[in-house]
Amino acid sequence: MIKKIKTFFLPCQENNYRPKFLEGRILFYYAILILVLKLSLFSFFLYLPKSVFFAAIIKSTLLELVNQTRKASQLPLLKENPKLTQAAYLKAKDMVEKKYFSHQSPEGKGLVDWLKSVDYQYALAGENLAIGFLDSEEVHQAWLNSSSHRANLLNPKYQEIGIAVLKGEFDGSETTVVVQLFGTPKILTKEIETSEKLPKTIGESEVLPSESFSSQAPASLPSEPLPTEVLPLEASSFLGQEEGKESFSFRFLKFISLHYDDFVQKFVYGSLFFVFLLLLINIFVRIDIQHKDIIFKTLAFIGLLIFFLWLDKEVMVQLIPHQLLIY
Repeated sequence: MIKKIKTFFLPCQENNYRPKFLEGRILFYYAILILVLKLSLFSFFLYLPKSVFFAAIIKSTLLELVNQTRKASQLPLLKENPKLTQAAYLKAKDMVEKKYFSHQSPEGKGLVDWLKSVDYQYALAGENLAIGFLDSEEVHQAWLNSSSHRANLLNPKYQEIGIAVLKGEFDGSETTVVVQLFGTPKILTKEIETSEKLPKTIGESEVLPSESFSSQAPASLPSEPLPTEVLPLEASSFLGQEEGKESFSFRFLKFISLHYDDFVQKFVYGSLFFVFLLLLINIFVRIDIQHKDIIFKTLAFIGLLIFFLWLDKEVMVQLIPHQLLIY
């Protein structure tokens, strides 16, 4: 077995200093394998928006990404609050049905109104909006790149979060809206107020000023109405859940959405290191015996691996026609 491994990977007298692994056919099949792994991710982004799990996966992944970012900044994690989630859902539904993309509805309703409609008693609140995206990380990164949205994501005073994702159609194309609400519940216990010496205004409802919400210029949606099919995110059947447990299909799609690209990239990095090491061994074991065809094929394969590393998730998402807008 050791002899077979040696002749397969290393140049030696037994294989005429032509390791089988570095010959064209093996490298070709290896390249096909990595290409399939990459195309699987590309196909996933084309398929996912049509999946019944899309909204739930985006919502779940965004929550995870927010807390990952806050943890990295040593900030307290956010807990999902059902009332904030309901307020986010009502806001998203209103935007989709009334064809606008703004913090203010055509009737002038803003964040304060949506929070009051679900009786969420708050001391501080904020809102992030996005439309026309394909991937959770794309949205999250766009918010992080905006100073005002980043301020909401990394506000140490926020304690709770609510997220809603809705799909709709306009001009024959499907779009997706996400509403992300942040909140800090109003403190009602006098004992806590006294012990922490809170200012007198702590009991008053305070909302971040509108400029803290805004980033890019607001989008102009088509004049045609936005018919939509609202999927109840809380329904267990929607997630394929039983007693709160996520279905295998949901967990699998969530893994692809959040971790698959990282897995493939690590696999490609490992392959690049391994093949480059084999090339060096092939060259320097017998410097006087060189097979130029093997060296050329291996270098070409290394170049292909570098291309695959460049073709990551972010690049793939950009290659698919869509327009992400945040507000």
